[in-house]
Amino acid sequence: MAKQKMNINELYTVTGNILVEKGYAGFHFKLVSDQLNVSRSTIYEYFSNKDELIASLMVHLMDTIMAEYEGLDAISSPMEKLRSIFDSFMKYAHLHQILLFAPFVNGESSPSVKKDLVTLRQQHHTLTRVLTEVIDSCKEAGSIRQDIPSSLIASLLFQAIQIPKSRTVPEEDWNDMIFKVLLEGYGAEMDRSV
Repeated sequence: MAKQKMNINELYTVTGNILVEKGYAGFHFKLVSDQLNVSRSTIYEYFSNKDELIASLMVHLMDTIMAEYEGLDAISSPMEKLRSIFDSFMKYAHLHQILLFAPFVNGESSPSVKKDLVTLRQQHHTLTRVLTEVIDSCKEAGSIRQDIPSSLIASLLFQAIQIPKSRTVPEEDWNDMIFKVLLEGYGAEMDRSV
């Protein structure tokens, strides 16, 4: 029997939405098939288990995020590069929520899952390296304090995606405020000796 056609991007979208809503334990192919109006057997033609689908989705999401960083070399200012990375984090905050389920995926459930999890770790390592290099460049340019470890700054930037979006402030303004607080603090005048 020939493989039924299914839009993989739709499948990924529905899978991501269900993961965010129900979590890893609450995710199953019946929910996906109901939302896509296809049989579960159609999904099984593409993925043999939920871990294969979730791992494949996560690699796809990281590919999407990583594509944002391909144009960084065209930006000359280290601080503008850092802001571009931050804006990308905020733009794809919903994708990062899905990536948080990676530790739940059973890497032993199939060879493709194992391979996808290795790819995911490599992508995360690359993303962290790029971010840290940009932070170090900002330090060298005197835009960021040198006494704060780059790894701490990177962690804070990563964690900014967990800050709930404002319902009253436009998203771009909200992101500006978060970025400013992360880099300048929130005190009236920062005492650098503290």
